[in-house]
Amino acid sequence: MLDTSIIIRTKNEERWIVHCLRMLYKQDYQDFEVILVDNESTDYTVEVAKRYSLAAVVTIDEFRPGKALNDGIRASSGRFIVCLSAHCIPEDTRWLSNLRRNFDGDAKVAGVYGRQLPVSFTEAIDKRDLLIVFGRDRRVQVKDYFFHNANSMLRRDVWERFPFDESVTNIEDRVWGKVVTEAGYHLVYDPEAAVFHHHGLHQNNAPERAKGVVSIIEQVDEGVVNELPESLRPEYANIIAVLPVQGSVSETSLEYQILADAVERLRASRYVNNVYLVSSDEELALRFGVHWINRAKLLDAEQVSVEELLREALWAIEERHDYPDAILYVNRHYPFRPDGLFDDLILDAQYKGCDTVFPAFVDYGHYWQRCISEQFTQIDPSMKSRAEREPLMRALYGLGCVISTSVIRSGKMVGGKVGILPVDDLRYTLNLRELGAETVLETLLEHRVGIGGTNDET
Repeated sequence: MLDTSIIIRTKNEERWIVHCLRMLYKQDYQDFEVILVDNESTDYTVEVAKRYSLAAVVTIDEFRPGKALNDGIRASSGRFIVCLSAHCIPEDTRWLSNLRRNFDGDAKVAGVYGRQLPVSFTEAIDKRDLLIVFGRDRRVQVKDYFFHNANSMLRRDVWERFPFDESVTNIEDRVWGKVVTEAGYHLVYDPEAAVFHHHGLHQNNAPERAKGVVSIIEQVDEGVVNELPESLRPEYANIIAVLPVQGSVSETSLEYQILADAVERLRASRYVNNVYLVSSDEELALRFGVHWINRAKLLDAEQVSVEELLREALWAIEERHDYPDAILYVNRHYPFRPDGLFDDLILDAQYKGCDTVFPAFVDYGHYWQRCISEQFTQIDPSMKSRAEREPLMRALYGLGCVISTSVIRSGKMVGGKVGILPVDDLRYTLNLRELGAETVLETLLEHRVGIGGTNDET
């Protein structure tokens, strides 16, 4: 009989499950099995989870928290049961053994729950709640029945006497805690069995008030609030660059020079792990020393949307057992890019928890839009000076756009939490496919402004 069974409930947790499981399988205590209880996820949660050694996948069609846990436990065999949320990431490799040690030599302990830490991009209101509720001191609860199943462990023999209530719609953990403490058992809070949990406990309080509380806690408890779990840090995340090329590119052309600059910048990036050229020309990829995806085999037609191309490219990459956390899309028609742009985009995505991050030109222009009636309406009627107006942000996806794989799989390029990196140099808006762009580029080159954004005279 296994010592421990870990029950993970999921519903469209594709973004988080990989980070959760990565840390599970790094634990210093390995006598466990993992049971996934999935509530008919419509994303790739289950497919991603199956990359790891799952003992079973239990599918449920109606979610009740207690019933979901009971169904998972019934499919398990461990003497001890861990309940872990799919979006909780163990802080370190001792998390599981720290939970487990609390049961040694004390038959009165029915369950243990651990600390929950916010990450750098957790909302202020949620940071406040997590930091107030989950402190640094271990405690044994005799009458206090607070318990939290996002990060907990319990004894199977106690569960057999007192299973989770299957009728309640929430707080099944505290309902269970009340039952077992009234039966004479104890609950333990162990802060050293910590997980990162970007959600909070309550959703009802004023955000501005929460920010004030968090700012004080951040000063007192510096370092905890703005941490990231290891697998979310940019240096550990698997970021893959995808650079589509349509048609042939001559080595003597200006287009080739621009493409070469984009590849050079990608290879120089600190956080881009691999570069894939999506092209019908394998020789081009070999020349640049990057991976090749045969564009002709990906799609039936050359004229496809960027969203479709990225989704097909992602599938082709994963077929090679390369599983990116995010794709960095790069369009080859942009001759100028800010130095360090790719790494800046990735840093924003990881530390701010964004699903999509792209550069945008800060535009103070006056814009009009055609209406259905063939009339025109002014987007911003203000004639105030720049200093008094809010600019528009002109998206420049082709300069570089970091997109989480879950967004790409959903058939979108922009989705979820969006981050924008402002740029204010008009050169970065130049796209060779636009009318007159090549003439502008030739003029700039005559003035010795190099491709990629470097001025040779400086």
